[in-house]
Amino acid sequence: MKIFFAEYKADYPHYRFPYQVWLLKEEGDSPENIYGAGFLPIRSLPEIYYLSRSLRINLAAFELSSENRRILKKTDCFESDLIPLSEFVYQPKIQKFCKDYMRQRFGKDSMTAAGIRKIFSGNTFNYVFVWKERETQKEIGYAVCFVSSKIVQYAHAFYDLKYFQQSLGGRMMLEAVNWAKESKKEYLYLGTCYEESALYKTEFKGVEFFNGFRWSDNLEELKGLILRNKNREAGSGDKEGKKEEEYTLKNKDFLEKYYQGDLRSILDRFGIKVSF
Repeated sequence: MKIFFAEYKADYPHYRFPYQVWLLKEEGDSPENIYGAGFLPIRSLPEIYYLSRSLRINLAAFELSSENRRILKKTDCFESDLIPLSEFVYQPKIQKFCKDYMRQRFGKDSMTAAGIRKIFSGNTFNYVFVWKERETQKEIGYAVCFVSSKIVQYAHAFYDLKYFQQSLGGRMMLEAVNWAKESKKEYLYLGTCYEESALYKTEFKGVEFFNGFRWSDNLEELKGLILRNKNREAGSGDKEGKKEEEYTLKNKDFLEKYYQGDLRSILDRFGIKVSF
């Protein structure tokens, strides 16, 4: 595998020169190692992955909670089949179904028809959960995934929003987690978590997130990072009015609260060793 640094807009007055970290998957590279290092696939660029605040479930620690059981009971009228994408018949009506979902849920420009087609027909993902009403067998949802011998990525879900109040979306994700656990997988990846609206992904035992140098199961740390981002975007400070430090590992409050204030210890213990 190769690491690349894709330059982003520089902020020269504040001496900030951002780079997005990309990874090129080469022949023989393990997807488990790539996901385990915090990378997720870019669907529009085959074999290219981006480093992010990825979220995953350590399935060895997962077990059903009372809320999970409530959702299972509430959604017993739905069922699913897991189908290899190579055997899935992608039709114009499915594309329209998914486009309608994206428009209604996130806005009209949230995903193009070409982008949806690539999810179902590209080389990034390989399985899809097809959801139906148990009684009528009407198809009401699709969840596209990547599945390997050890991991699952729950990547893109589309469903009939008529069933939103019946928790169909929650059941689709929970079903993938249950299936991965029963199939003896090690981790299930759930995409990124940068905003409060994504915290629903953390409602599973065994959840952890990649913070840039390690996988952490401290959800207070995750919520603190989300709040810092929110404060920065709003141009406000922390609860005491202090301006938020842009770099997490230069933020004294963050270091003291979660890592005993010891930046050197973090740098010594974590990260990826490289040589030139």
